[in-house]
Amino acid sequence: MRFVILRQLRRLPNLLLLLALLAQVLAWPWLEGISGGRLVLVAFDWVILVLALRAARATGAEARLGWFLLAPAVLLHAAEVVSGGSGLYVASQLAQAAFHGFVVSCLLRYVLRDDVMTLDELWALASLYVLLAFVFAYVYAVIEHLAPGAFFINPTNNPDGLTGWWELLYFSFTCLTSVGFGEITPVHDVARSVVMIQQVTGVLYLAIVISRLIGMQRRRPE
Repeated sequence: MRFVILRQLRRLPNLLLLLALLAQVLAWPWLEGISGGRLVLVAFDWVILVLALRAARATGAEARLGWFLLAPAVLLHAAEVVSGGSGLYVASQLAQAAFHGFVVSCLLRYVLRDDVMTLDELWALASLYVLLAFVFAYVYAVIEHLAPGAFFINPTNNPDGLTGWWELLYFSFTCLTSVGFGEITPVHDVARSVVMIQQVTGVLYLAIVISRLIGMQRRRPE
Protein backbone atom coordinates (compact mmCIF):
# COMPACT_ATOMS: atom_id res chain seq x y z
CA MET A 1 0.00 0.00 0.00
CA ARG A 2 2.81 2.37 0.91
CA PHE A 3 4.58 1.74 -2.41
CA VAL A 4 1.35 2.38 -4.30
CA ILE A 5 0.98 5.76 -2.59
CA LEU A 6 4.61 6.66 -3.33
CA ARG A 7 4.14 5.65 -6.96
CA GLN A 8 1.08 7.84 -7.25
CA LEU A 9 2.89 10.79 -5.66
CA ARG A 10 5.74 10.46 -8.15
CA ARG A 11 3.16 10.86 -10.90
CA LEU A 12 1.91 14.06 -9.27
CA PRO A 13 5.02 16.25 -8.84
CA ASN A 14 2.90 19.36 -8.44
CA LEU A 15 1.10 17.84 -5.47
CA LEU A 16 4.48 17.16 -3.86
CA LEU A 17 5.54 20.73 -4.60
CA LEU A 18 2.36 22.18 -3.12
CA LEU A 19 2.69 20.05 0.03
CA ALA A 20 6.33 21.11 0.42
CA LEU A 21 5.45 24.80 0.03
CA LEU A 22 2.66 24.55 2.61
CA ALA A 23 4.96 22.62 4.96
CA GLN A 24 7.56 25.38 4.66
CA VAL A 25 4.94 28.02 5.47
CA LEU A 26 3.90 26.08 8.58
CA ALA A 27 7.44 25.25 9.71
CA TRP A 28 9.04 28.67 9.17
CA PRO A 29 7.80 30.35 12.42
CA TRP A 30 8.97 27.37 14.50
CA LEU A 31 12.37 26.89 12.90
CA GLU A 32 13.40 30.51 12.45
CA GLY A 33 13.76 31.17 16.17
CA ILE A 34 15.68 28.05 17.24
CA SER A 35 19.39 27.27 17.09
CA GLY A 36 20.25 25.76 13.72
CA GLY A 37 16.75 26.40 12.48
CA ARG A 38 17.88 28.60 9.60
CA LEU A 39 20.13 25.84 8.31
CA VAL A 40 17.17 23.47 8.37
CA LEU A 41 15.17 26.05 6.43
CA VAL A 42 17.97 26.31 3.86
CA ALA A 43 17.89 22.53 3.36
CA PHE A 44 14.10 22.69 3.19
CA ASP A 45 14.36 25.40 0.55
CA TRP A 46 16.77 23.32 -1.52
CA VAL A 47 14.28 20.45 -1.56
CA ILE A 48 11.52 22.81 -2.67
CA LEU A 49 13.68 24.24 -5.45
CA VAL A 50 14.44 20.79 -6.84
CA LEU A 51 10.77 19.77 -6.57
CA ALA A 52 9.80 22.99 -8.34
CA LEU A 53 12.15 22.29 -11.23
CA ARG A 54 10.79 18.75 -11.52
CA ALA A 55 7.19 19.99 -11.36
CA ALA A 56 7.93 22.51 -14.10
CA ARG A 57 8.42 19.61 -16.56
CA ALA A 58 11.00 21.65 -18.46
CA THR A 59 12.85 19.88 -21.27
CA GLY A 60 15.69 20.71 -23.62
CA ALA A 61 16.92 24.30 -23.53
CA GLU A 62 14.22 25.19 -21.03
CA ALA A 63 15.52 22.57 -18.60
CA ARG A 64 19.08 23.86 -18.99
CA LEU A 65 17.83 27.36 -18.23
CA GLY A 66 16.10 26.00 -15.14
CA TRP A 67 19.31 24.44 -13.82
CA PHE A 68 21.18 27.64 -14.69
CA LEU A 69 18.75 29.63 -12.51
CA LEU A 70 18.63 26.97 -9.79
CA ALA A 71 22.39 26.98 -9.07
CA PRO A 72 22.70 30.63 -7.94
CA ALA A 73 19.42 30.40 -6.00
CA VAL A 74 20.81 27.49 -3.98
CA LEU A 75 24.38 28.72 -3.54
CA LEU A 76 23.57 32.35 -2.77
CA HIS A 77 20.96 31.38 -0.20
CA ALA A 78 23.44 29.18 1.64
CA ALA A 79 26.18 31.81 1.45
CA GLU A 80 23.84 34.53 2.72
CA VAL A 81 22.77 32.45 5.72
CA VAL A 82 26.39 31.63 6.63
CA SER A 83 27.94 35.08 6.11
CA GLY A 84 24.95 37.42 6.43
CA GLY A 85 26.34 39.94 3.97
CA SER A 86 24.06 42.70 2.70
CA GLY A 87 25.06 42.23 -0.93
CA LEU A 88 24.57 38.49 -0.70
CA TYR A 89 21.10 38.99 0.75
CA VAL A 90 19.95 41.12 -2.19
CA ALA A 91 21.54 38.74 -4.71
CA SER A 92 19.98 35.73 -2.98
CA GLN A 93 16.49 37.25 -2.99
CA LEU A 94 16.75 38.24 -6.65
CA ALA A 95 18.01 34.77 -7.60
CA GLN A 96 15.10 33.19 -5.73
CA ALA A 97 12.62 35.52 -7.43
CA ALA A 98 14.09 34.73 -10.87
CA PHE A 99 13.97 30.97 -10.36
CA HIS A 100 10.46 30.95 -8.92
CA GLY A 101 9.31 33.20 -11.76
CA PHE A 102 10.79 30.72 -14.22
CA VAL A 103 8.88 27.86 -12.59
CA VAL A 104 5.67 29.91 -12.67
CA SER A 105 6.05 30.48 -16.42
CA CYS A 106 6.75 26.76 -16.99
CA LEU A 107 3.74 25.69 -14.96
CA LEU A 108 1.52 28.14 -16.80
CA ARG A 109 2.69 26.71 -20.13
CA TYR A 110 2.16 23.19 -18.79
CA VAL A 111 -1.43 23.96 -17.75
CA LEU A 112 -2.39 25.80 -20.96
CA ARG A 113 -0.69 23.54 -23.49
CA ASP A 114 -3.74 21.35 -24.28
CA ASP A 115 -7.49 21.02 -23.76
CA VAL A 116 -7.29 18.10 -21.33
CA MET A 117 -7.05 18.96 -17.65
CA THR A 118 -5.23 16.20 -15.77
CA LEU A 119 -5.08 15.79 -12.01
CA ASP A 120 -1.47 16.96 -11.92
CA GLU A 121 -2.41 20.07 -13.91
CA LEU A 122 -5.03 20.92 -11.29
CA TRP A 123 -2.37 20.69 -8.60
CA ALA A 124 -0.14 22.80 -10.84
CA LEU A 125 -2.74 25.57 -10.76
CA ALA A 126 -2.59 25.58 -6.96
CA SER A 127 1.23 25.41 -6.86
CA LEU A 128 1.46 28.22 -9.39
CA TYR A 129 -0.73 30.46 -7.25
CA VAL A 130 1.38 29.85 -4.14
CA LEU A 131 4.62 30.36 -6.07
CA LEU A 132 3.36 33.73 -7.30
CA ALA A 133 3.13 34.85 -3.68
CA PHE A 134 6.71 33.68 -3.10
CA VAL A 135 8.00 35.56 -6.15
CA PHE A 136 6.57 38.87 -4.97
CA ALA A 137 7.70 38.23 -1.39
CA TYR A 138 11.31 38.01 -2.59
CA VAL A 139 10.88 41.26 -4.51
CA TYR A 140 9.37 42.95 -1.46
CA ALA A 141 12.31 41.73 0.64
CA VAL A 142 14.74 43.45 -1.73
CA ILE A 143 12.72 46.68 -1.62
CA GLU A 144 12.58 46.64 2.17
CA HIS A 145 16.30 45.94 2.39
CA LEU A 146 17.25 48.77 0.04
CA ALA A 147 14.66 51.19 1.45
CA PRO A 148 14.10 50.34 5.13
CA GLY A 149 10.60 51.24 6.22
CA ALA A 150 9.11 50.75 2.76
CA PHE A 151 6.48 48.59 4.47
CA PHE A 152 4.85 49.86 7.65
CA ILE A 153 3.65 47.32 10.20
CA ASN A 154 1.33 48.27 13.03
CA PRO A 155 3.62 48.36 16.13
CA THR A 156 1.04 46.38 18.08
CA ASN A 157 1.51 43.47 15.70
CA ASN A 158 5.26 43.96 15.32
CA PRO A 159 6.80 44.48 18.78
CA ASP A 160 10.38 43.86 17.61
CA GLY A 161 10.08 46.55 14.92
CA LEU A 162 11.59 44.29 12.25
CA THR A 163 10.15 43.62 8.81
CA GLY A 164 11.56 40.30 7.64
CA TRP A 165 10.89 37.94 4.78
CA TRP A 166 8.23 36.06 6.74
CA GLU A 167 6.17 39.20 7.30
CA LEU A 168 6.53 40.11 3.64
CA LEU A 169 5.44 36.63 2.53
CA TYR A 170 2.32 37.05 4.66
CA PHE A 171 1.76 40.46 3.08
CA SER A 172 2.26 38.98 -0.40
CA PHE A 173 -0.48 36.42 0.17
CA THR A 174 -2.71 39.25 1.44
CA CYS A 175 -2.21 41.18 -1.79
CA LEU A 176 -2.47 38.19 -4.11
CA THR A 177 -5.76 37.00 -2.65
CA SER A 178 -7.16 40.56 -2.63
CA VAL A 179 -8.41 40.29 0.95
CA GLY A 180 -7.26 43.83 1.70
CA PHE A 181 -4.45 45.28 3.79
CA GLY A 182 -4.28 44.39 7.46
CA GLU A 183 -1.47 45.47 9.75
CA ILE A 184 1.09 45.80 6.91
CA THR A 185 0.92 48.73 4.50
CA PRO A 186 3.25 49.77 1.64
CA VAL A 187 4.41 53.36 2.14
CA HIS A 188 7.26 53.63 -0.38
CA ASP A 189 6.35 54.52 -3.97
CA VAL A 190 8.30 51.57 -5.42
CA ALA A 191 6.62 49.21 -2.98
CA ARG A 192 3.21 50.53 -3.97
CA SER A 193 4.01 50.10 -7.66
CA VAL A 194 4.92 46.43 -7.17
CA VAL A 195 1.84 45.91 -4.99
CA MET A 196 -0.40 47.22 -7.77
CA ILE A 197 1.21 44.81 -10.23
CA GLN A 198 0.64 41.89 -7.84
CA GLN A 199 -2.98 42.85 -7.25
CA VAL A 200 -3.67 42.91 -10.99
CA THR A 201 -1.78 39.63 -11.42
CA GLY A 202 -3.86 37.91 -8.75
CA VAL A 203 -7.16 39.04 -10.26
CA LEU A 204 -6.12 38.15 -13.82
CA TYR A 205 -4.87 34.73 -12.74
CA LEU A 206 -8.20 33.79 -11.23
CA ALA A 207 -10.05 35.15 -14.26
CA ILE A 208 -7.86 33.16 -16.68
CA VAL A 209 -8.16 29.94 -14.68
CA ILE A 210 -11.94 30.19 -14.29
CA SER A 211 -12.48 31.05 -17.97
CA ARG A 212 -10.27 28.15 -19.05
CA LEU A 213 -12.08 25.65 -16.84
CA ILE A 214 -15.46 26.87 -18.09
CA GLY A 215 -14.28 26.67 -21.70
CA MET A 216 -13.02 23.12 -21.22
CA GLN A 217 -16.28 22.12 -19.61
CA ARG A 218 -18.26 23.49 -22.57
CA ARG A 219 -16.09 21.61 -25.07
CA ARG A 220 -16.35 18.31 -23.21
CA PRO A 221 -19.52 17.01 -25.02
CA GLU A 222 -17.81 17.62 -28.39
